[in-house]
Amino acid sequence: MTSLDDVEMTVSGSTRYSLNVGKECVIVGAVVFSVVLNVALIATVGVLGRDKAAHHHSPCQSAACIETAAAVANSLNTSHPACSDFYEYSCGDYKLHHDTEEGSYSYTVWTDLLETYSKRMKNSIESADKSTKYGREVNALFTSCMDLIAINASDSQPVLDLLNNGDALQWPTLVGGGWDRKNYTLATWLAKLHSLNINSLFTLTKGPNPLKPGDVALKVFPSGLNMYRWDYVSTSDYAKKRREQYQSSMIDLVMKLGVPGLNKSDVTRDVRDVFDFEVELAKMTPDWRNDIYTAKQLRVRGLYNDRLPLAGFNWDTYVKALYPAGKSPDPLSLVFVEDQPYFQNLSTLIAVTPPRTLANYMSQSLVYNFADHLPEHISGQISAHKNYNYDKSPLYYQCASVAEKLMPWASVRTLLDANLLADKTPAISVFESLKSTLESAIDAVSGTLSPEFTTRLKNRAHYLREKLGYPSWLLEAKKVDEYYNKMGFSLDAKDYFGNVMAMSQFRKSNVLLSTEEQYTDGEGWDTFYGDSEASYYLHGNQIYIPNWYLFAPVYSHQMPDSFNYGGMGTWVAYYMVYALEDDYRQYYDDKGQILPLNISEADANAYQEIKNCNNFIANKTYLPPGVDKPLPIGFGSGMGVETLHYDIISANMAYKAWKSNKKGSQLAPALPPDADKTFFLAVSQFYCSTRYSPSSYYHRLLNGIAASRVEFTSAFGCRSTDPLYNDGSTVCYL
Repeated sequence: MTSLDDVEMTVSGSTRYSLNVGKECVIVGAVVFSVVLNVALIATVGVLGRDKAAHHHSPCQSAACIETAAAVANSLNTSHPACSDFYEYSCGDYKLHHDTEEGSYSYTVWTDLLETYSKRMKNSIESADKSTKYGREVNALFTSCMDLIAINASDSQPVLDLLNNGDALQWPTLVGGGWDRKNYTLATWLAKLHSLNINSLFTLTKGPNPLKPGDVALKVFPSGLNMYRWDYVSTSDYAKKRREQYQSSMIDLVMKLGVPGLNKSDVTRDVRDVFDFEVELAKMTPDWRNDIYTAKQLRVRGLYNDRLPLAGFNWDTYVKALYPAGKSPDPLSLVFVEDQPYFQNLSTLIAVTPPRTLANYMSQSLVYNFADHLPEHISGQISAHKNYNYDKSPLYYQCASVAEKLMPWASVRTLLDANLLADKTPAISVFESLKSTLESAIDAVSGTLSPEFTTRLKNRAHYLREKLGYPSWLLEAKKVDEYYNKMGFSLDAKDYFGNVMAMSQFRKSNVLLSTEEQYTDGEGWDTFYGDSEASYYLHGNQIYIPNWYLFAPVYSHQMPDSFNYGGMGTWVAYYMVYALEDDYRQYYDDKGQILPLNISEADANAYQEIKNCNNFIANKTYLPPGVDKPLPIGFGSGMGVETLHYDIISANMAYKAWKSNKKGSQLAPALPPDADKTFFLAVSQFYCSTRYSPSSYYHRLLNGIAASRVEFTSAFGCRSTDPLYNDGSTVCYL
């Protein structure tokens, strides 16, 4: 038996597609597979019922459509009534085709998407076009990451060479009483760390100049904590445990560097001393900040310009040491300092902190941030080269992640070269349609909100911007090659740590020099890459969706709108709904500028009541297989169904956007000929998991979505006696 995970099929001549749908079967080429799925389509149609409205278009038969539809079809358990338990109907067989990873909590579609992405990235990087600069360099980085023999042989020497070189960077802990204070300058040490994207004490980046619209200025803001702030300052037992674990792991890490004559009691003293400094740093660090990175992003609030007045810190020395030779800005140019109290307190703290403590703090920060690039026998479970069971979690998962974080544009370009990454154009259309639908929903409930708050909610929705997958300039291979030709060096396939250092510096330089903005008309993407999950970013009003969302079973550029709106569209809508509520202290005006907002208690209560419309499903139940009586969709312990609001609202929004904007055939191979069914099946894919529990969170979420839409009742023919039946009497707009 051959798993489709390992099958490649030839499409359109030389183009190759890797299929990752999990079902085991014997494949005798693409033609046979297509025939099998077409037969499956006929059988599935027979089971799922006839389409109420006749469709005269044939379903898409491309490899991408077949792959996506097969992944969904593998999850279905059509023997269980959809109107009793939609989760079991749409995800019941998912667990049959996906093994839970050893030691993991659950194997879900998220795991599946990441695996697919990692496999495709591995294949594309290994077969990268070596005639291109980006192809050669990303291949060298990936190859060096996979070379465990060379990595283990290098031991801790690369990091020791960096931090015990007798030059400006000399780690006091490693040299004991031999540390030379004369070699230490705060500005030089910070410049070295910041050039490697290790943001000790503060972060320097580029941002819009509030005094000169359209211009770019240097900007600094607080940073420098290795744990979450509350882990340093909280009195909870959990936080206390985290603090002890952090210090113990740092002591072990330093000792495993293998420096001759290193005394554990001395190391412990230095680590505890540095931790006390970090605690003081955490106390003055603000709970939240404005993250502004590019000239096109929004106006900065609460800044002042100064010379960064830190005790013992020479700004001119820092800037010249941080930038590539000959490319530093005028040291006298304006610097916008965010959170003035933080820097005033930081200056006081530095003035009373011994230079040895500061040098140890920065050295430990460097080792902590680069520990995952050291061999496992040194850094243990945080190593990127952990000794996984490689049948379950092969090394290339970690190395694909390293390649994307350090060389994102090269990695994505190799995927595009190999036709292994979907065209995001349909996804952008879905995004814009969802925005319009959200604005219309706000209009529909405007009568219960103040005019001012309504306008501000609409502005936030209207000015939402997409960061879906990858920036469009990557579609031009020549531009990607031009970008990496700026490196001025070549990576060594035998020097992994050296490659990590070199590319970390290259990426930071490009942020400071606004290199990426030159290709994206001022829109920075570097900020987002490396994030493994979708996110909404308040400062910029942007929704970021990772590349691995652009895969089966949630998206394909060749699948019909019914599927893409239900799949990826519902998840994009989730972050749009979240965007309306993220930080009521600020809003966007008609020019897209961020301004302060103090929402009234009346508006806050009215907005909550609008969402509470969805609480009508609290009386709904569902009946999983093997359960004697129906289970409530709501949760206990006073949680009710409010925890389902975001998911229900986002699915409803995606459905309305699809109905208003659908184009072309809505059919897909091996999926029902009823487009509404296809939509709801696409929604379900984000909730499928191998960890089966009739009362699980995902179980309730998906059944809550089904019960909230009368269109679900109509599509699946639910009767009034069925648990998920909806009579259509309640209509919610948000």
